[in-house]
Amino acid sequence: MAEGLQIIIIILFSWGTLAALLVLLPALLPGRVARAQQVAQNSPGRSLVIGLVNLLFFGLVAVIFAQGGDVGGLLALIILLAIAAVTAVGLSAINQIVQTRLYPQEEGVKVGLKTAVLLIAGGLVPLLGWLVVAPILLLIGLGAGIIALVRRSQVPKPTEFGAMPD
Repeated sequence: MAEGLQIIIIILFSWGTLAALLVLLPALLPGRVARAQQVAQNSPGRSLVIGLVNLLFFGLVAVIFAQGGDVGGLLALIILLAIAAVTAVGLSAINQIVQTRLYPQEEGVKVGLKTAVLLIAGGLVPLLGWLVVAPILLLIGLGAGIIALVRRSQVPKPTEFGAMPD
């Protein structure tokens, strides 16, 4: 009985910290999250495919490394943590997109947390959330995060006499 209660507490704590992470990342990485938001909003299908392909590739690489003992297991863990970090950037962008659609007049941490809780709750709906909503959101988030990470930022062109614009 005590183990079940511990698992429930850990899961609830994890959901709360995930919601906080989704709200905090735009403040910590504003450029990356803004680019991921633009990518996820303009081309969600492309983000989904890129996320799926990269998850399959890096997942396979992690499985291969995990077979190699302690060092291989450590490398597999590093790969999975990198995938999770990039996915968090993309999910934070999706959180902002949904926030502007649900609450167009409101901004702030409180609204961001409400939106994050709604996204997490949508992914926890039995069967439909587990098998459709959560995987699609995670794959779009991973793809948008990868595109935002790889895409080069626009470098301003020099103006007259080689001076950079303000």
